[in-house]
Amino acid sequence: MNAQSILHSLVTQTPQRTADLPRDERGIYGLIDHAGQLRYIGCTTKIAENFRKRIHQRHRTGSETHSHYFSKIYNTGRMWRDRLTQQGNPDAKIAKDFRSAFIAEYCRAVCVPLTLSEREIVGLETTVIALAPPETTRWNRATSEFYQEPSDLVDLLVRKLALSREMIAAIERQRMIFEARFTRNC
Repeated sequence: MNAQSILHSLVTQTPQRTADLPRDERGIYGLIDHAGQLRYIGCTTKIAENFRKRIHQRHRTGSETHSHYFSKIYNTGRMWRDRLTQQGNPDAKIAKDFRSAFIAEYCRAVCVPLTLSEREIVGLETTVIALAPPETTRWNRATSEFYQEPSDLVDLLVRKLALSREMIAAIERQRMIFEARFTRNC
């Protein structure tokens, strides 16, 4: 498989829920935002780091300060927490858990399994990214980008999960902290 055919596959295949990704394959993948747009292209090369582990267990639930792009980009509004200053804060934990649920519900991934060496996969990933339209790699190496909270979807998920009043109050407090920090200078 060449880089052009991998890119074509990433752009045209039907996205999957992160929980449904293969547990026994590795290769090149793409992350799909809540609006259905391909925004990140990456790879997983190690046998033990399969698509499901890399995307569902790292990008979706990982730290916002590392290259876990779903967590980083959706760290906003009622889903926000500051990992460095809110250690042990129950509101921050609720917001992070809610963010993970949001990503599982509304975000997707695509993947192209490869049975190549780590080096070959990394080389192909570099070429695929170079060929990709800028909007499909918008999150690649994003350092400060985040979305405005998709409020309609967040509200829908609050209802679907039937969050308690206490949990709703917790994520509202997180939203207020987020807004105080990030909208002050606008």
